[in-house]
Amino acid sequence: MTSSRILQLGIRAGRGRTSGLGAGLADAVVVGGGIGAVRAAAALRAAGRSVVLVQEGADVAGLAHPDIPVGTGFECFESVPADWRAIRGMTTGLCVGGAVRALPLSRGVLPTLLPTLQVVSALAEWGRTRVSSELARLIGGGHEQRSYRDWVVQHYGEPLFARLFEPYCERRFGEASGVSANVARAVHGASAGGVFASPSGGRARELALLLEGVEVVCGADVVGLAAGVVRLSSADVEGEVYVDLPPARVVGLLGDAAPSGLASEVGWLRFRHALEVTFSGGAALPWVTHVVDGPGQAFRLVRHGLFPGNGALQGTVSVQMAVEEGDPLWKADDGRVVEAARMALGDVAADVSTVGARVQRVANHHPVWVTTTAARMRQLALALGELNITPVGRAGTYAPLSGAGERAYLDDVIHRRVSIREALRQHVEPAVVVDEPRAHLTDFANA
Repeated sequence: MTSSRILQLGIRAGRGRTSGLGAGLADAVVVGGGIGAVRAAAALRAAGRSVVLVQEGADVAGLAHPDIPVGTGFECFESVPADWRAIRGMTTGLCVGGAVRALPLSRGVLPTLLPTLQVVSALAEWGRTRVSSELARLIGGGHEQRSYRDWVVQHYGEPLFARLFEPYCERRFGEASGVSANVARAVHGASAGGVFASPSGGRARELALLLEGVEVVCGADVVGLAAGVVRLSSADVEGEVYVDLPPARVVGLLGDAAPSGLASEVGWLRFRHALEVTFSGGAALPWVTHVVDGPGQAFRLVRHGLFPGNGALQGTVSVQMAVEEGDPLWKADDGRVVEAARMALGDVAADVSTVGARVQRVANHHPVWVTTTAARMRQLALALGELNITPVGRAGTYAPLSGAGERAYLDDVIHRRVSIREALRQHVEPAVVVDEPRAHLTDFANA
């Protein structure tokens, strides 16, 4: 990454301060701590702009271990990038009742998952929902689906929601009736295309390639935003502003420039933080295992080393957890987090060793979509549009964008093809009414 210049600017963790950036000038300034900010900076650079990427954390993209992917490391594409490779022949699993079951699940496995008295009614309800969804697709008149619970019940029925999806949702996103149907659609809905992974040689190399030619400022203390200016504690950086920050933080940084009442509105848009612990072992597990119940807060186990480009992670398994802002685990030391993750594994990976376990923390990684989210994001988009400030990434757009969706969104906003509000509407705000009769428990594997 020879063409990137890393400036340690005002790092507070006992490492002192270096000389300040001074009055900086660039075509674009991207502010954020996630991979979305890095991708936005890379897209701007590819468009021929000079770019400064401002990271408040002490490491690029907020990742302590950049070789470990955030999420699963695979994506579904309708139009596959030329250098991505298809993944075939690997099993995914569902951890329920302390045992890992291979996906896709079939109706035949329901007697082993549900109480005897519920099996017949569950089978009948699942069949009715499939017929109802197919008729809605063909003749119209589908039911509005506002919450995660609505989406699942209308696809699979109440018994399967209560046994499988509700506990999974609570572990990953929060209470199911308070999470939007858009989340269920994005996570569990039928998707076109196959499953692909990048052959780039791992996350660390991917970050290096993305940051080529980008000036990176780590450990910065951002104190304000305005049209064309990012204010740091020791300097101002001028240029078009792009933010991968939570909506409430953006409004706080805008200060008096934010419209009256906007702060209270976006204050409802909350996130859950991501914790990921990587152990050696887990050789008997599928490449991805979704955790429905069991001890701890784990919602997914991933063997990153089985994906193209992640050979250095062979022989490891990552335990992924989602925690609320006030959860003591978020601020606990690494030893306590490792202990919690090992407990979450239970007996499903007896060969796991805690020696050399690595902990990764990604703040604001899981946006919790509620039924009023789209309206609140529209208000924020209008305010930012007037100031020529563009939201990017998971935190900025408040959406778990796919790789393809993120590229389409960035392409539109960077080249100003449409307004920020219209770009968000097209690429970020999915419809509330869903007509996906193909959805099946198989698609639980795409979470």
